[in-house]
This record gives sequence, structure tokens and C-alpha cells, in this order.
Amino acid sequence: MIPHTVEHPYIKFNGNSGYARRGDSVALFADRIDNLNSSGVSSSDLALQLWACQAPYHGGPLTGWKLAELPLGGLQANHYLAPVDSDTSASMPEAGDYAIVLVIAEWDGEGFNRIHDYHNYPNRDVFLHPRFDGPVGYRCLDTGRIAVDVGRIYSPRDPNNTSGTLCLELWALPEPYSGGAFTGHALAAVTLGSLAGGASWQDCAYDLEMTPPPAGTYTLTLMLREWVGNGYATRDHFNFANPVTFPLVTAPPRASETVSADAPGDQAAGPAHSSQPADEADAAGRAAAAEQPADSLASQASQQARAAPQNENLSRPGTPDKLIGLARRLFEKLKQHW
Repeated sequence: MIPHTVEHPYIKFNGNSGYARRGDSVALFADRIDNLNSSGVSSSDLALQLWACQAPYHGGPLTGWKLAELPLGGLQANHYLAPVDSDTSASMPEAGDYAIVLVIAEWDGEGFNRIHDYHNYPNRDVFLHPRFDGPVGYRCLDTGRIAVDVGRIYSPRDPNNTSGTLCLELWALPEPYSGGAFTGHALAAVTLGSLAGGASWQDCAYDLEMTPPPAGTYTLTLMLREWVGNGYATRDHFNFANPVTFPLVTAPPRASETVSADAPGDQAAGPAHSSQPADEADAAGRAAAAEQPADSLASQASQQARAAPQNENLSRPGTPDKLIGLARRLFEKLKQHW
């Protein structure tokens, strides 16, 4: 539920208020807080909340980044708290400059959502955090892992202001991240260590194990996060433009092309394919076989095997009769000489 101003506020600041940032904590103070309810009604539990907003707050719904919250307890009618001055843990927004507002909020059964009074501070506050500087990207690898690349990670803080432990996290989110709390599925992460103010890491490349999310389409967001004592806070992020659908589908291997090559000299090349359709060629073959005598079909193979021309000196049919006639004529001539 979004905090909002109540219709009839009766818890008020009386005097000055302020805050002081101290690393990952903040000090909140107020001179005095009064319960001005004229009907004698005590308040529910109260809290001071410090918010970082894009613009000064002027009532209505309160949107922004809640930096800190200091519980105060209930306050009886016509009573006051004075002074209020205490440190509390802080959750810093992403890097940038913000309008700062301190509000008195009352518990409504779900949270401190009923705003009774607020103080805007004239000077915007600048928050400096480690950040991405340069291109970022990722690649899904065939091994089921994921490669993450960052051109540079830089800390613009003072040299004596070393960061908490930094980590890179790649998330699958239902929609692009825009700051604040989020829900999604962590795909991969790597711990980087601490970074001194003014220092940087160059050409960062990481080969990470990937844990796929449930089936669906997601925005992938790379986050740079910092340990702040009670958890990690997002310092910078990058939403990749193209949504990704899981499970990932890899492209099928490219089909190999059949390439004809000349058969080696001692091997017979494969038969050429007929241009006739298969059924027509088969029918034509059966018809040709039906027209030939059975012994012709049986002797085709032997006839095709005798491919070389016959020797011209071989006898032809009828040659023995001619030789006999020739021998008789020669014998008659010899008898005449004798």
C-alpha cells in the first residue's frame, strides 16, 4: 500500500527536524512531535520516515525510496515527544540526486501508511555508488552456462570511502526493473569484492553457471549490488532490450549438403538417377522384360560381359567344308603330275 496523507491530521512537528547520513546509517531528529487531537484520541504506533523522491512532497500518495524508518510508539492526546534523536539503518537509493522529505506516519494495520505531517529539505541530496561505466552484455553458451561482460565498474565515492562487498546478479524479471523492491528469478551471480572510492575494474568478463527460470518470457536485468550490513542493495542496473523466452531453444545443426565427387579409378561410380518418375521407370522396366524371351533375359549378363571384339582369326560357321574341298582339288593336281 502506498503511504498517503490523512484527511484530518493531528500529529504534528513542533520546531525543527533534520537528518544526517553516516555511511550505511542515518540519524533522524525532531525538536518535538505533538498529538493535537481535541477529542482525546491516542494515536496508533508512529514512525519517522525519511524518503528520497524525484520532487518535493506536497501531500497525497508518497512515492520514492524509503531511506530509513524510526519507530516511535503510540502518542496520547495532548502529549508530545521531545526531543527525538536516534540513529537507524538506512537503505540508500540508486545513484543520483533526490529531494528529501521526513514524514510522521501512523500504523494503519498493514504498515506506516497514514501520513500526518512532513518536512521537505531545501537542498537535494546526492547519492554516489559504484556503477556500470561502459557497455554491458551477456551470451548464452552451449554448455548451459552464461557469459557476462562489463566494460568498467567504477566507484565515484571519496577515496577513503570503500564500498561494501559488491556482486553482479543477472535476473529474469516479469518487466523491466525501475528501482526499488522487485520479484523475479536469479539466473547467475558472482561476488566481486570491495572497491575503493575513485577506483575501477576494467574489462570484466565472467563465465557463470546459469539456473533457468520457469518457462515464460522475461526481461533480463543485470544488477550491481552492494552489501549494506543487513542485505544487498541495488546500486546500478541495466535492462536488456530484447525479452528472452525460457526454456532456451538452440538452433538445430545445419544440414550437410550432398556433394558428388568423381569415383576413384578402381571404384565404380553410383548409378545416375533417371529423370523419369520412380513409378514410371519401374513400369517401363517391367514392360521391357515382358517383351524379351526368357533365355534372352537369362543371357543378358553374359552378353554384356563379352564387351571386347572377337579375334578375327577365329573360325566362322562353315569353315571345315571349304577346307575339305580345297584338299580334294590339291590331291587331283598331284595325281596328274605323278
